[in-house]
Amino acid sequence: MRKQARQLARRGGTDVIARVVEAQVHGAVAATGSKAMAYTDIYDQVYWTKKPAYAAPIGNRGNRLLAATYFGMTFVRPHKGPALAYHVSWHKPASPLQDALEALHSAKRRRTWLSAKIQHHIWDRGGSGLPTLRWAAARRIPYLTVSRGSTRLTRYRRALRVRTRSKLPVFVRRDRKVARCKRARGKPKGSTPEEVIFPAHPDKGGTSTKALRYRTRRPLSKTRLRKLDRFYKTRWPSNENPIKALVSVGFDRNLDRGLTKTTSRGTDGELARLEAREQALVAEVEVFVPTTLPQAMQGIGRFYRKKHRCEDQRARITEAPQDKGERMPAGAEWLCKQLMLLMYNALALLLMQSPLKEVQTMSLPRVHELLLGRSLLACLDHKGTTLWIDPVPSTSERLLQQEIVRLFNERSLALRGRRFFLRLRDPALETPKLRVYG
Repeated sequence: MRKQARQLARRGGTDVIARVVEAQVHGAVAATGSKAMAYTDIYDQVYWTKKPAYAAPIGNRGNRLLAATYFGMTFVRPHKGPALAYHVSWHKPASPLQDALEALHSAKRRRTWLSAKIQHHIWDRGGSGLPTLRWAAARRIPYLTVSRGSTRLTRYRRALRVRTRSKLPVFVRRDRKVARCKRARGKPKGSTPEEVIFPAHPDKGGTSTKALRYRTRRPLSKTRLRKLDRFYKTRWPSNENPIKALVSVGFDRNLDRGLTKTTSRGTDGELARLEAREQALVAEVEVFVPTTLPQAMQGIGRFYRKKHRCEDQRARITEAPQDKGERMPAGAEWLCKQLMLLMYNALALLLMQSPLKEVQTMSLPRVHELLLGRSLLACLDHKGTTLWIDPVPSTSERLLQQEIVRLFNERSLALRGRRFFLRLRDPALETPKLRVYG
């Protein structure tokens, strides 16, 4: 199976499945008739190797330096619907959140759909830096994030927009640091970036003095401003929890561990900054118009020294030995991840068709416990294939198990052209176990 998966990945199967995953989300959002919410985060997957490899801090392992691969995960939640996986991207260790956002908007089809169907795009404070926000504002992404650190409510007096239910003020002001970049490029299009000062502990009432600074490009309504903390924290059930559910059923499994000799993330950043310096130097030379000979000689000497420093730095970067490796998306692991996202979306949409609230919000580990992970007996006949699944001992959970089986059977599943049925075995009809008495 691994050989077949590698061949399928080399022939473009990963991109085909990724388009199917996107089509799932597009259809679910179009069925609601409303705009959806998008969430993006970075997921780090550890891998173990005896060969020299680049490392990065792993947050859920005490920030120890371990070899890892970063994946950018984007989920979309339709209006009154489940969180659906939309896009996954492959990155080097220590890659920032902006790399995942750039990969998400790199394709024109995704960029066009996101700009038309997404109401707010929420990500965590890892993408609250000015370079990321200016990049998002220039592309008119309706972002919502929170800044690092906290502030005090007593520092603000004006720009009061609304109050929370506990009568605490919520201040809204123009995000000048992000908007300044937009003015430098020309007249800003669309809404102006804003900064919202929201109480850090609104449930404490008047005793709450700390505040958080939320940054958004699309203005928020008064209803959402009153519950901004809850609105922002929807990224936990819509982004964090789906990633944990996928990991619990094998999403973090390392299927291909081949290493490719390449540069580190720090070297890539140094090279990008060097190219920016070279472009700035070219622009400076083009606008330089000397009026006297000494001024021209002085400018030529300055430009030559800058150019010589850039060449020395580029030579140093080029001569650096590539003695460490990094996993690249050349095997079947990326293909398997796309397949898992495809099945996750299909299961989430299937569970939403149930009238039971507990089934609608059921997680992947829960479905695996009730149905997919239980022992079964396969029977083949002229009608098709029937899987007899062991029932759970608890009566209350058996009702949930029966509901999941009903949902699967209503989908009219097929296996190689033959109907596929799920049935629960009757415990009363099981053969009693033999007991040996001494």
